[in-house]
Amino acid sequence: MVNWKIFLIALAVLILDRITKIVFIDDSVKNYGAAFSLFQGFNIFFIIVAAIVIGLIIYYNNIKNFNLALGMGFVLGGALGNMIDRIFYNGVIDFIRIWIFPVFNLADVFNLIGGLIIIYYLWKK
Repeated sequence: MVNWKIFLIALAVLILDRITKIVFIDDSVKNYGAAFSLFQGFNIFFIIVAAIVIGLIIYYNNIKNFNLALGMGFVLGGALGNMIDRIFYNGVIDFIRIWIFPVFNLADVFNLIGGLIIIYYLWKK
């Protein structure tokens, strides 16, 4: 049975990510790598990895636990948001600047939180 919560959460994350990137486009930088601008020039690789993650989440969407569904929805929305950037802009649009951290975006935040939720769920299980 399809867990629509995952897809609704992902849709909300994706919409929020796209809106913020449009609003803050003038204050943005383009990241051609991964987190912390590592692995510059591997855009196709990151698109493939995102597509695999997206495919796995779609395939394994029949999750009954809400916390796991929340984590998967966050990762799905974040992966879609950054993959759209990579396909259309050849890099990820980053605009959030906090103290000494590298510049990042909301999709990155949701990917991190979603990944942590999934890890915590699997660790507790």
